[in-house]
Amino acid sequence: MAKAGHRLSIHSIRVRTTITSLLIVGIVVGVVGVGLVFQQHRSLLADQQTRVSSEAASIALALSEGRSFTNFVRPGTGFQVVTASGQVAAASEALYARPPISTVRPLVGTRQTVPLNKASLATTDLDDGVGAIEATTVKTAQGPLTVYAAVFGGQVERSTGTLVLGLAIGFPLILLVTGVLTWFMTGVALRPVEEMRIEVASMVDDDLETRVEVPPGGDEITKLAVTLNEMLDRLESSQATQRAFVSDASHELRSPIASLLATIEVARAHPDAADWGRVSTVVDAEARRLKDLVDDLFWLSTRNELRREADSIPVDLDDLVFFEAERLRLEGRLRVTTRQVSAARTLGDPLELQRVIRNVIDNASRHAATSIELSLVSDGEWIHLRVADDGEGVDPATADHLFDRFARSDAARDRPSGGAGLGLAIVAAVVGSLGGSARFVPVDNGATVELTLPALS
Repeated sequence: MAKAGHRLSIHSIRVRTTITSLLIVGIVVGVVGVGLVFQQHRSLLADQQTRVSSEAASIALALSEGRSFTNFVRPGTGFQVVTASGQVAAASEALYARPPISTVRPLVGTRQTVPLNKASLATTDLDDGVGAIEATTVKTAQGPLTVYAAVFGGQVERSTGTLVLGLAIGFPLILLVTGVLTWFMTGVALRPVEEMRIEVASMVDDDLETRVEVPPGGDEITKLAVTLNEMLDRLESSQATQRAFVSDASHELRSPIASLLATIEVARAHPDAADWGRVSTVVDAEARRLKDLVDDLFWLSTRNELRREADSIPVDLDDLVFFEAERLRLEGRLRVTTRQVSAARTLGDPLELQRVIRNVIDNASRHAATSIELSLVSDGEWIHLRVADDGEGVDPATADHLFDRFARSDAARDRPSGGAGLGLAIVAAVVGSLGGSARFVPVDNGATVELTLPALS
């Protein structure tokens, strides 16, 4: 019952289409019908006027030649022959024993259409009404005679009434047939859409492998089915990515939390023997690791919203590189070389680009043995930023996967200071959104990350 009520809702496409077609057909048929009635009425009146004009002329000619004129009288018409003194000398049966039909007296040899008004009509009690009157005056042996030829208007009214009755009967039938056909054809046209809706509605959140059937034809319904399947592909891929992301994030969060709990539980179990300085150091390190991980997770989950709010402005990449290099030098552990850093500008968000450069340099510093070399060059169209370290290097077969979320090399997993595997993922996301790329350059010793960004001319 709920489904039927939904289909019959005033907001249903099927109902709206049927109502719209009825309105359009009703307006068109109504306008055409009114025009047809008007045109027929006008045509009948013109035909009447032609008939009385011809009849009046024929009778007048016969009178002037002294011939018989009764054979000129046609069905549905009548005539009167009136003398100059106003006496009816001859008349048809319909106008016999009646006073002159009109007071209009044209000049001899002329013809005039009699207006159908009180001033021109001498009698208005004709049983069938008058549709048109033509008057003409001719000179005869008996003196001037005026001939009135009249056609009775009831015939026009009856014909018009018959047409109106036919339209009144046909109009509802036309609307009924139009409504039924539109309702049926719309239902047939929308049936594939309803089937797709039911199929998509029956899908559960954890099962997005089903796809809607694509109907043949290449029309809008086919395109809708293709679009729905493409959307389901994206949803399935997004769901898989989200599940992997949640799983990896849970795994990464579990490690520092477990370390924190273990350290605290051991210290609480043996408070007198605990090295509280070491405990605080471990807790501080793991807390910072948790903070960095949560910050990275938050940044990745909200980056789309942040990108919509951020404005791209010219950014001097060399300034950012020098700043991060100096920050790393202050730590005093590694030698940082910046001899090959030259001026370069690009469009982007300064905070995002600084985060990118910091992530790449921090990743290199975790793996470097003694030194890091930075280079920044522009070839006019592209900017190439390279960060090279003298560490153990990366496996070329898996280097590209290190830009995925939570991806880490085996060496990084073995190091206590290894990151969560989100730094390079952030780098790839930002650089990719700016139209650039990030990759590991094959080198003989250590590892080199190259970022390519569009140059600002």
